[in-house]
Amino acid sequence: ILTEGGKEAFLIDVGDVRPVAGFLERGNKTVKAVFLTHTHYDHMYGIRELMGICPDCWVYTSRFGKEALASDRMNFSRYHGDPVVWEGGNVRVLSDGEEVELFPGTRLKAVGTPGHDKSCLTYKVGNSLFTGDSFIPGVKVIASFPNSNREEAGRSRSLILSLAQGCDVYPGHGDIYRDFQTGSEII
Repeated sequence: ILTEGGKEAFLIDVGDVRPVAGFLERGNKTVKAVFLTHTHYDHMYGIRELMGICPDCWVYTSRFGKEALASDRMNFSRYHGDPVVWEGGNVRVLSDGEEVELFPGTRLKAVGTPGHDKSCLTYKVGNSLFTGDSFIPGVKVIASFPNSNREEAGRSRSLILSLAQGCDVYPGHGDIYRDFQTGSEII
């Protein structure tokens, strides 16, 4: 959850909405947008519930991500027994290098990092890097799913490592890495 002093909040991915809803209620905040690192079920399954709470929320994803949101097969939700199909007019496509202003003076930059999935985007906000499953320090990127590509995963990892130096890295799973230093992770 990204916030500043005002009433707006932004999410990177949307899973279990219950803790988010509690945070929003306590702070009298609303989610203005969610930025999906990729459109696999575990990173977007809370989208319907979030839209029930924040119906004016925008969903940002890649071009392929928009297609996968509309397909329970492509986003794997059908295989979790919870088919999620989202085709709302509130979906916006982000391209590599595109920026979105979150708060005055605070911009989010999208970086295309395909490999784990065609939909993968990494987001840089100030000194924070949100990598989803494109890069989890110490973990080999899974690139054996449909719409995965090992070569792209390797290129994306190299790109992320170049961006991560000195940043706080927030992978899609596991720990946060403060002041990440290239070479400090094992793989």
